[in-house]
Amino acid sequence: MPVLKPTAEERQQQQQQQQQTASGERTQINVVLFSGGSGTQTITEALRLHPQIDLSIVINAYDDGHSTGRLRKFIPSMLGPSDVRKNLNRLMPVKERGQKALKFLSDYRLKVGISRADALAIVDGLTTGDLQALPDAIRDRYQELALWQAATLQGYLRTFRQYFDQQEPLGNRFDFTDCALGNLYFAGCFLQEGQDFNRTIAAFSRFYEVRPDVLHNVTLGENLFLIAEKEDGTMMLNEADIVAAQSSARITNLYLIDERTYRTQVEGATSAPPEGWPALARRANVTPRLNPAVAEAIAKADVIVYGPGTQHSSLFPSYMTAGLAAAIAQNTTADKIFVGNAQRDLDIQQDDVNDLAGKFMAAMNSTTGSAAVQWPQVVTQFFVQQVTGGDTAKYIPFDEKKFPYPIETVRLRDWEAQEGRHSGGFVLAELRRLVQARIDVELAQVNHMVSIIVPVLNEEATLDGVLRDLVALDFQALGLTKEVLVVDGGSSDQSLAIAQSIKGVKTFRSQAPGRGAALRLGVEQARGNLIAFYPADREYRQEDLVSVVQAAAGSSRFKAVFGTRSPKVTDLSDQLKGIYHNNWRLYLSSKYGGMLLSVAALFLYNRYVTDVLTSVKAFDAHLLHSLHLESNGRDLDTEIVAKLAKRREFMLELPVDYEPRTRSQGKKITLLDGLKALGALVRYRF
Repeated sequence: MPVLKPTAEERQQQQQQQQQTASGERTQINVVLFSGGSGTQTITEALRLHPQIDLSIVINAYDDGHSTGRLRKFIPSMLGPSDVRKNLNRLMPVKERGQKALKFLSDYRLKVGISRADALAIVDGLTTGDLQALPDAIRDRYQELALWQAATLQGYLRTFRQYFDQQEPLGNRFDFTDCALGNLYFAGCFLQEGQDFNRTIAAFSRFYEVRPDVLHNVTLGENLFLIAEKEDGTMMLNEADIVAAQSSARITNLYLIDERTYRTQVEGATSAPPEGWPALARRANVTPRLNPAVAEAIAKADVIVYGPGTQHSSLFPSYMTAGLAAAIAQNTTADKIFVGNAQRDLDIQQDDVNDLAGKFMAAMNSTTGSAAVQWPQVVTQFFVQQVTGGDTAKYIPFDEKKFPYPIETVRLRDWEAQEGRHSGGFVLAELRRLVQARIDVELAQVNHMVSIIVPVLNEEATLDGVLRDLVALDFQALGLTKEVLVVDGGSSDQSLAIAQSIKGVKTFRSQAPGRGAALRLGVEQARGNLIAFYPADREYRQEDLVSVVQAAAGSSRFKAVFGTRSPKVTDLSDQLKGIYHNNWRLYLSSKYGGMLLSVAALFLYNRYVTDVLTSVKAFDAHLLHSLHLESNGRDLDTEIVAKLAKRREFMLELPVDYEPRTRSQGKKITLLDGLKALGALVRYRF
């Protein structure tokens, strides 16, 4: 197998350590995250992207569902590779073409019901480089791999195929249906690494260009199988059942069973053993031992995060590891944060926050022969979802009166970004606040969410399309999630009902009239650390909003970005005549009013802004809040310009496309609005 060079991430860490040693000052913090699969995806992404956070992720590998379960049976002694593959796909760099191709090929799943011959044709095609044997999608991406990636991948599959050929005559067959190719790569790597699961994770990490000290299996690699007992006596005899649809009865006990017992007495059983399932589970329960690499990461940690996710499969079993609770307790300086699930999952249909906290402590104290730990030794903060309005039934309830731990340890807020998923940025921001109160290290603020505020007044003709376009916008390339807030200023048509009908849109109703009042209410309700304004009238293109937000979110950190219409107007007079027709008063006031506002800004503040009244803007949220805006109408736009100019804040202007409405189509700006806007420039100057 080719020798893998240090990853870019490893080289960067070495440089940072050298600089830190030379200066004697801390520039980084160490964070350990117990991962709950997809439930921690956004938190993982936020933490790994922060340049001052050295992240270690801890998982268990008890997954035994579908193709993963078949692969574990085909290669005895191997734990489930799926969570390893998924986490590495999340952690790996994807800037180069070969990296993107590897990620695609790793996630590519063979068709459901694929025949043995067709599956082996793909495996052999990848192994030999025979492109004609590959489906188009695989062939195209395979050709984009770097030579070393293709050679390593071929080596893994060659080893897997050799094992496959040895096992078939022995009657040990593997069904390839719906199997991710990445799991086959891992299986080959596992066989190459002497069937040492933890060593395989390190080798596989390097193949994915991830530092081998980032992703850890929590145990020494004991090949155990997870089963559960419910309060109604039902037994769930594999991990796949724990994460699948089930009765609402609470899960009360988890057990880890050794492979021999599982294969001979549990797997495929049609009836309970004479002693009963609970007795067998207690008798055969095994306590795995802690991976020394995890103990080392915990000892160095400044922050330990217990993530949200499928608690009874991805998280609680991890805590049932001998030596883990003691290792955490011995680190007496770290912040230890329990991030509770926001919404219910299939395994926690009846549990509330108190139940989850209690089960967390029970799992930490489940290992025999160890001294019990108390809650302050293993958890110092609880991040709990605040449930207000809407469909509260899907959220996990929290009763602070019954909470068994001090209420001051609870951070109660709306942690969601996308529905059911935490905002990694919110978790990072709170973590940053906790750390900086305790450690003398300045963690940079990282933008993570843009709040798009849409003021509305009788826009039923265009609102539905505008909001659906905004909901579809993807800011992930900028490292941002988003929220869309509609603020209705007293519409007499169906605008508010339309906004309320669109999933992913938050709606508010302003008690004060005016566009400015609506925007101010939106600013008060916004949760993002970037705030953008966007109109509901379809006069602008949502693609231009992305450009404006990108400028505000970028490394240059422009704190105020305006989308200016002026550069893209070829003939202002013709455009305005089309809007106002024979109304010369409105035509002249609009044509020269905008110029007057720009000249007034130049005269009063020594700052020329080409499009003072543009409706597309983006701001650093802290800056916008600090302006303490007051205006209710169109004069809010000039109030913003005036206050930014007085603070000597730079206002970047970017050209945007503009398709103006006519008066008959609903254009609302009036001469009085223009006069108020001019008055605000004068008022805030003196």
